Amino acid sequence: MTPKLTPAQRAELKELLLERRRDLQAQMAQNRENLAPAVNHAGSVSQDESARLSNQTREVDATLTALDAADLARIDRALELIETGEYGECEECGCNIPFERLKVEPMTQHCVQCKSRWEQKQRAARA
Repeated sequence: MTPKLTPAQRAELKELLLERRRDLQAQMAQNRENLAPAVNHAGSVSQDESARLSNQTREVDATLTALDAADLARIDRALELIETGEYGECEECGCNIPFERLKVEPMTQHCVQCKSRWEQKQRAARA
């Protein structure tokens, strides 16, 4: 069985989560700026082409913002779990998630085995 996280490991992971949260918030702010109504620039591209490109950019930015918001929610959940002392436990089976896995993916909520099973179910459902 994997040992529980030490206080030093929890502190290191908390800092990783806070850093990732700051980066995501900055990225989301940039996406919101990109979602602002397009300013018409004179150039060699036709108005129709410019509008099409602007719409495509806005769609991509909107999708990225939604994905970032989901990641932000996962980060906030992980930070809450650090405060309650439940951080680092698999939400599926309850085992301790190894520190090395949490360093790579600090907002993960599942051990490798449970995540693998979940991914296999998702693949099977799409097939």
